[in-house]
Amino acid sequence: MPDSNVYYVDPGTPDYLGLKLIIFIAGMFVILFLVNLILRKLLGVEKRHFLKANYVNDRHKKTEFYLGIAGAVAVAAAAIYGYGRSGLYPVYATAIFALIGTVYRAYMERKHAENSREYLFTLFEFPLVILFTLSLGSFLFPDFSLFLYGKFE
Repeated sequence: MPDSNVYYVDPGTPDYLGLKLIIFIAGMFVILFLVNLILRKLLGVEKRHFLKANYVNDRHKKTEFYLGIAGAVAVAAAAIYGYGRSGLYPVYATAIFALIGTVYRAYMERKHAENSREYLFTLFEFPLVILFTLSLGSFLFPDFSLFLYGKFE
């Protein structure tokens, strides 16, 4: 009797994974763009550059640099520690340091930014990015949610 957790696909049937992936990612970016547009209009915040970091001062830049290094070291240590135990330790370390970096960015924007509402935009944007990442993981790996909850065997 075949295992019920294994998905069998006829080798002659195309699965169009590449096309589905492109459509999924494009849809998520459209959703992120629309939510960002609505949040910018509601909060009165200027548009941010996609690939350019927006630091409010030199201290903010240095601290985020050191947080990034500490995060990379923590992810590497979590991967080494989790080897053979659980593959989720690096995921947890990444999420924790992303949260710490986002909270620090929001704090600095609240204290030092020209528009004090920018911190709200940062805090609303973070859960969307996490949701996008989890959705992508679930799309690419259907058993991803079981893996997250430790029920994958």
